[in-house]
Amino acid sequence: MTHDRALPSVIILRHPERSARIADALRAAGLRVFALPLTDTELPADVAAVAAELGALGRGAYEWLVVTSGNAVRALELVAASGPTSLPELVRAGGTRVAAVGSTTARLLADYDIEVHLVPRDASSAGLLGEFPHGTGAVLVPQGDLAPGDLQAGLAGRGWAVRRVEAYRTVPYPADAARRVPAIQEPGVQPPLLSRRDLAALAADAVHPAVVFTAPSTVRQFHEKLGSGPLAFFPVAIGRTTAAALRAQGWEPGATAAEPTPQGIARAVREAFSRAEPTYLHPHH
Repeated sequence: MTHDRALPSVIILRHPERSARIADALRAAGLRVFALPLTDTELPADVAAVAAELGALGRGAYEWLVVTSGNAVRALELVAASGPTSLPELVRAGGTRVAAVGSTTARLLADYDIEVHLVPRDASSAGLLGEFPHGTGAVLVPQGDLAPGDLQAGLAGRGWAVRRVEAYRTVPYPADAARRVPAIQEPGVQPPLLSRRDLAALAADAVHPAVVFTAPSTVRQFHEKLGSGPLAFFPVAIGRTTAAALRAQGWEPGATAAEPTPQGIARAVREAFSRAEPTYLHPHH
């Protein structure tokens, strides 16, 4: 690997196809950007359960569909596409209102011609619960296998009958090609793919790299695959949950992105580089 060592490096722990918008913002800030995917996304073993809930949604069984990630949108679309009715047609047929956590998820739903009725100002489960109405009908919540139960419990506390279904699984990279949930390729220039060996070389630079942790699952995979060191880096977390996962490993975030936008992440990376001390991982760690 060759690169311009005069510029600080940023490593996004995400596949290049899902990193282009963040990479554009970081390059605009004068940084070198690389992608190092540690996790991937697969359809669940029991796709029939998801298909059954989509069928119920199309028959009007659910008043709300609550979508918390782009992965959930893509997984639902894949499962629906294998049947007779598309995801937008099912939503319209059921007369279901749709809530999306995050502007990116809302845009993806809109790209599928699905009307979104609620996007909370705070792009988190807590933000959604703060704005979600009380009611007594049924709500469908398709999530990944690692999603916590706070959203399900919070909606139930507002009177709703909540059905959570596992729409996708987070697995170590790379996923099984036959089951992989492909991400929507973001507009922009994809950052180059980095190997773990290249990461060690970057960590030996005079200016240690920033590492952008995109979810708690990336923290776990990083610890399992690279946590024994030797590495020196500035950890950057997207969101409070990921920051908490870093602290659970004993890695204090150099900064936490207050919002999961490319500009918010770029601000957090610049903040991390302004701190005096990176995180050091030693072989005996």
